[in-house]
Amino acid sequence: MTTNGTDEPIRRKVQLTGGSTYTISLPKEWATENGIETGTPLYLYAADDRLVAARDTGEDGRSIEIDAAEFDPEALADTVMTAYVAGYDEIVLTSPVEFDADARRAVRSAVTRLVGVEIQTQTPTRITIRSLLDSAEVSLRQTVVQMRLTALTMHEDALDAVLEHDAELARRVAEQDGEVDRLFALVSRQFHRGLADVREAVTFDVDRTTAFAYYRIARQLERVADHAEKIAGVATRQSAAPPAELGEELDELGERSREIVRTALDEQLDEPSLSGLRGVAERRDALVEDAHAVDRRLYDGDVDEAHLLATVLDSVERTAEYGANVAEMGLQSALRTPDGDDDDALSN
Repeated sequence: MTTNGTDEPIRRKVQLTGGSTYTISLPKEWATENGIETGTPLYLYAADDRLVAARDTGEDGRSIEIDAAEFDPEALADTVMTAYVAGYDEIVLTSPVEFDADARRAVRSAVTRLVGVEIQTQTPTRITIRSLLDSAEVSLRQTVVQMRLTALTMHEDALDAVLEHDAELARRVAEQDGEVDRLFALVSRQFHRGLADVREAVTFDVDRTTAFAYYRIARQLERVADHAEKIAGVATRQSAAPPAELGEELDELGERSREIVRTALDEQLDEPSLSGLRGVAERRDALVEDAHAVDRRLYDGDVDEAHLLATVLDSVERTAEYGANVAEMGLQSALRTPDGDDDDALSN
């Protein structure tokens, strides 16, 4: 909305009319600039610390039309995913010539990697993709909880695959990465829809600030899953399991890294406390120091495929870093909360 030709908002006092109705007057010029006239329906929402007035756009959903001729198949698939994350309910792909088999295959692949969408109609030069999601039925919290479970399970299984030289388990881990990506795309979509339209934000199962925190947490969990996939890749390339003693050290470091992530997430999602959040960074630092010591021994000693095991160590360190990032988000949130020096300041 514009603001009366200046950077300052319009200030109005609430007035009592007829003894039972509160009213707010709007300057005619300002109202006209913002598409408001006599009879314009407005919806009023209490959104956290704000009262928001939204016009009825008369639209049942958001739609975008994309000229597919501008993209190769891979870029077309990425564009479909971008439009989904941006919150569009209908994505229409058009082309001046018939879609070839590669383009159609890329679009189908993109749709299968997204939650709640399907190809509704197809013609030789037009593909319509529709969202079947009801935003009010999507729980941001539960989606993040599912991401946590899947990503950490992937991480544990990936390390087991390396320690046991189990290529089949490693392949199963790699297949699960797509599920985490799908869940992250869903969280991103919901968050961006809430940013664009307050009517979407009020359907969230959490407030706007928490929705932003969940989006950032989901990003970190996606990275944990990516590194789990990277660790699994080592299991498919190594010629044998690492020596038993070294394997025990890797196993311990992996468990510690996952526990750092669990603690940071528990402090955010379940029973938050400042003391618990502060302790995460110290545990991360201790793990990094121990991992570096193991890494030095890899190269100082005569360990087969040391470069592959160094990749595992790096991913374990990164996982701990992502847990520390989540904890830092919680601390930042506490600083924005009144009485933020109290452990109860982070309570739901």
